[in-house]
Amino acid sequence: MPRPVLGYVLGVELTALAAVVFSLFRPPGGTELVLAAALIALGVTSAEVTRGVERMRRQFADAPHVNMTSVWTMAAALLVSPALAAAVTVVLYLHLWWRSWREVAGMHAFRVVFSACVVILSCTAISLLTTVLPGGGISGFARPEGLFAIIAIIAVYWLVNSALVAMVIFLSRGERSIRRLAGAWSENSLEIATLCVGVLVAALALWRPWLVVLVLPPLYVLHRSVLVRQLEYAATTDHKTGLLNASSWHSFAATEFERARRTGTEISVLMVDLDHFKHVNDELGHLVGDQVLRAVADLMRAEVRRYDLCGRFGGEEFVVLLPETGVAGAAEVAERIRVAIREHRMDEAAVGERAARLRLTVSIGAAACPQAGDSVEDVLLAADNALFAAKSAGRDKVLSVGLP
Repeated sequence: MPRPVLGYVLGVELTALAAVVFSLFRPPGGTELVLAAALIALGVTSAEVTRGVERMRRQFADAPHVNMTSVWTMAAALLVSPALAAAVTVVLYLHLWWRSWREVAGMHAFRVVFSACVVILSCTAISLLTTVLPGGGISGFARPEGLFAIIAIIAVYWLVNSALVAMVIFLSRGERSIRRLAGAWSENSLEIATLCVGVLVAALALWRPWLVVLVLPPLYVLHRSVLVRQLEYAATTDHKTGLLNASSWHSFAATEFERARRTGTEISVLMVDLDHFKHVNDELGHLVGDQVLRAVADLMRAEVRRYDLCGRFGGEEFVVLLPETGVAGAAEVAERIRVAIREHRMDEAAVGERAARLRLTVSIGAAACPQAGDSVEDVLLAADNALFAAKSAGRDKVLSVGLP
């Protein structure tokens, strides 16, 4: 690891260890020991039932990965002492590592240790928060006003967990995109949902403990439904950039062209090609090349609308579909993309001094329907021809079919 990353990871782990040692000054009671043992048993049972699903989810994960142990660790943070909550976390993560993650490529033991320490610190934050909440923590949840305390507890757990993970991603990869640092909303909403279930488990454990087992079937179904979504995402997305892959972009584009024909609206396509990208791979290596591709993808997304379709066609070539946009509007979008990429500077901490001096440029061809044709293939071909013309004219240019 680079030294800043190593220092940060060790700092988080030592802080988690110190929190556990400090919490040992309050010995747990007998009831707490029973509750901790029950949560471990339920967590291990849930992990065993979903072991095959979890292994596949881990393989297809676009980090940060939500493994759903938050159901049990959140309940532990509310029900038992911080030291016992840490014990619950350690046991559950050891079990996940041994049974589900060991054989997953890239899933090293140090990642599991760091993840467990992040959860321990999140649980410690919750334990501290419950001491200052009105009503004395979970006992106050029985009243309607306790809902505000529940919201605060879920928010603090999620914020501590997300912030600690985002920082290590930032230090190791130099990522600045909020989506890559915090994860997609789908992952965050899944984490919040598991925390909500964790609060319900804690409440049931106090008031109707025999009903806690009813949480297991919904968790299994949720696990499987999330796996289906991850497989769909993996099948349609380019893993290096997060954009649509060529086949999925073409499928979505064909649907949009059909809609444009029915409504009589214009629709445009941009073909975007990174200039001299081969030199980046040859001189700086493919890892830097991958970071360049991700940076270009993020810059493109920032310059288009939410419903515009950005895809990677392969290598250093990208494509953008602009619904309800004529060729003049497409040329304006293309120029914004060109300028944004030209003015972008790579993060020196992430790619090194040589790569930070890179000056990226792109050549872009634009074409629109119906001027350049009625089908996706016709407009793509016209935009591709305009792209080659832009390269022949000296690169770092935008050329549009039908515009001077």
